[in-house]
Amino acid sequence: MKIRSVELTNFRKFVGTFRVDCIGDNVNVLVGRNELGKSTLLEAINAAIFEKAKSTAAHVKAFRHLANQTVPEVKLAFDVDGKSWLIHKRFAGQAGKAMLSCSDQRLFEDEAAEAELQRLLGFSGGRSGGEPGIWGTLWVQQGQSFGDVELNEQAQRTMQGCLEAQVGLVTGGTRGQKIPKAVRDALDALRGARGPRGRFKDAVDKLSDAKQQVIDLEAKRQAVFQFMEDLGRNKHDLKQELDGWDENAHRLELEGERTKRTVAVTRAAEVGSARSAAKLALERATQARKLVDDRVKAVEELRPLEASLSELGAQNDAALAAQADAQVAVSKGEAKLADLRIKTTQNAERTRKLERVRNVVTLSAEATQHQHVIDTSAALELERQHLGEMIGAIAATDEGVTRIEEAVTECAAADAAMSAVATTVSFAVHDDARDSILVDGNAIAASASSMPIMGKTTVAIARVGTITIEPQIKNRGALLARREAAVQEMKDALQAAGVESLAAARAATAQRKEHVRRLSDIGKELARLVPGDKSKKLAPGLDALRSHLSELRGRLKVDMKACELTEIPAESALARDIQENLDDGARLEAEIKTADAEMAGPADVLLQAEKKLRQVRERMAGLNGTIESKKADLAASRTSGSDEQLASAAEALEREAVVADTLLIEKEREEGESLEAIDARIKRLERAASNHHQSIASLSNEVTRLTALIEANEGAGVEEMLLGAEAERDRLTNTIAEFHEEADVLQLLLDTLETAEGEAKTRYLAPVVSRVEPYLKMLLPGSNIVLDENLQIAALQRSGQREDFEVLSGGTKEQLAVLTRLAFAELLLGQGRPATVILDDALAFSDDERIESMFDVLMRAGENVQIIVLTCRKRLFTRLGASPLEIRAAS
Repeated sequence: MKIRSVELTNFRKFVGTFRVDCIGDNVNVLVGRNELGKSTLLEAINAAIFEKAKSTAAHVKAFRHLANQTVPEVKLAFDVDGKSWLIHKRFAGQAGKAMLSCSDQRLFEDEAAEAELQRLLGFSGGRSGGEPGIWGTLWVQQGQSFGDVELNEQAQRTMQGCLEAQVGLVTGGTRGQKIPKAVRDALDALRGARGPRGRFKDAVDKLSDAKQQVIDLEAKRQAVFQFMEDLGRNKHDLKQELDGWDENAHRLELEGERTKRTVAVTRAAEVGSARSAAKLALERATQARKLVDDRVKAVEELRPLEASLSELGAQNDAALAAQADAQVAVSKGEAKLADLRIKTTQNAERTRKLERVRNVVTLSAEATQHQHVIDTSAALELERQHLGEMIGAIAATDEGVTRIEEAVTECAAADAAMSAVATTVSFAVHDDARDSILVDGNAIAASASSMPIMGKTTVAIARVGTITIEPQIKNRGALLARREAAVQEMKDALQAAGVESLAAARAATAQRKEHVRRLSDIGKELARLVPGDKSKKLAPGLDALRSHLSELRGRLKVDMKACELTEIPAESALARDIQENLDDGARLEAEIKTADAEMAGPADVLLQAEKKLRQVRERMAGLNGTIESKKADLAASRTSGSDEQLASAAEALEREAVVADTLLIEKEREEGESLEAIDARIKRLERAASNHHQSIASLSNEVTRLTALIEANEGAGVEEMLLGAEAERDRLTNTIAEFHEEADVLQLLLDTLETAEGEAKTRYLAPVVSRVEPYLKMLLPGSNIVLDENLQIAALQRSGQREDFEVLSGGTKEQLAVLTRLAFAELLLGQGRPATVILDDALAFSDDERIESMFDVLMRAGENVQIIVLTCRKRLFTRLGASPLEIRAAS
């Protein structure tokens, strides 16, 4: 057999159709990264040959794609005896299809295809699929190349047939085999390669079940003991928890810490107030001292300025006389310039008016924005009031939910305790007869197959009579009372929370928390909307914003009246007017320059005079403005007090700052323990109380659960069942000992016969050994391989010493196993039987020198045997020199 191509459709990880073509006669290598699907390819080849298309086995169903579960298909093309064959299998359970076609136009379908495939490749079939036989040895799956070459029974028969064809029948012929066969059959009836069979296996299985039952019952008994031990420990822990906790003392301690916190908050507020007062006093003292320094500086600066102004006055008088002499010649031009300057002044006045109008528009926009904030805040205030009402309407709290959960747990425990001791009545009644049976006057529910009974119960059967059942249950009244108390507690807890179920209570509590969270968000949103503005001296808060808005509206009304506006103009129209006015100003300025240019000739003398006058006047104007400004500032400051009063006030403010700072230091010294430390202690005490209460609840629930489990197990009769299981185990142990003795006798007889037979088989293994030795000399010169009668590698003989196979290194084991498989394939081909070797990630444990030798072995064996190597190590296997293969998506 030589494989030519493989095609997979929706097989395991492959989505769609993928092919491997052009597989040659000699050595072929498929190199690919991990997860590419190389091992899946080998699995698909196995499936195409050995698995039936209509199989419903779990491992066949696993061929479907991992995600979309589509029906997988495999096509395998191969050559046998000079003819080309194609097997196509569609694995769809009972709807599966198998088709086998030959190059001579023969076509086989379904069972005929499966049978013909078995005949061609020489393997036996079964109900669920074929037995790979020797193919399972020649096709090495990933991770199996380093072990011994294991041959199953069919593979051994195949190899034995090949060997006997070469060396003849060496065991006495058919008659010589009858006695060993009879002994072997008798032994096989009792014991096989996998262990006992038949009656022996039945006894072993029953013993295993009996032992397991004894183990289970002992474990159950031990579990009851453990329950009792756990119950005692939990009761002890519960008592210690209750005795070691003083609720009143803890509450007083917590209240004391909360009182400390209140005092700490007050002191922190006092320190903050003192700090603000000290800061304000320092700022006022600094400002007062600056005013004193500024006044002294202003007085000193005025004296030289007034002297300079007197000198400039004399220069101005001389310049005016020169100007009067030249003015007559240029009076006409001056008149024109005066007219233009009047217009320029009017333009400037209009500019100032438009700027005031722009300020009115800005003021109006600010007032509109503040009004929007106030409206939004009012809506949030309404929502906050509504949320407060909704929070008050929800009675469910975390404590209420905890109470309901504890009641539900108690009900479940009471039900478990009752179920453990109740008598169970089972019904096996046809659906059409259920109406004729009444239990305590009630018909049997359509879905009921059994029911627990705690008290006297009457079963009435129409046209037959009645059956009365009276269970004898210990503590029945206490169990019922416990359940009624648990149910009543659950009703009371639900009523207190104002809900009908535990889920509703949890939902209501979650809703209440959501309302509280939203209420907090609204508070934050209100604080964010009105944070205040220090630059405008606007304090935070809605009231401050409303007051500021009223002030803005008052200013807006005054400014509109001053600007003679009845309504706020549009910003675009205002911008247009401002731009037009600026354009007029630029035009007037250009006309003035033109008029000045026209006066250049006749006004040359006047120009020089005016230049002098302008220089003097500019200096006087600047100096006079400076003097007047300083005098005005000085006069204005003196209206609030004389220089002596100002200095005295500054000294008083500085003394006040020192006093405020001293008070701040005293307050900080008296502040005591920090608020953060007190908060951490309060949080710790609250958490300790919560943990205590949770521990009490948890221990109480565990005591209830363990009590119910102990009561349930004591009623099941564990001790009596354990004694019966131990007796059955002892009986089966004696039976199995008898089977062992019988099997040992048969084995001794068989071993005696096989010892005599072994000498005749010395020549039997020679064909395999002779085919391994050429390859072994290439790998390990001077070595010989030792096979046992089952064709398995027993040892390696080298340097005059025998080394058992099990003690060899992993790499050497792997290499010998590959060599033996190659020898098997050559032996099969020599007998005209199909053989192809497939190695999936083999030679994983070979060093650099050995791997090169193994490559040489593979290429030499490839002259006779078709070999397919699947590997993920591209760099290494490029040195193999084999024909490359590739997994490609089908077009």
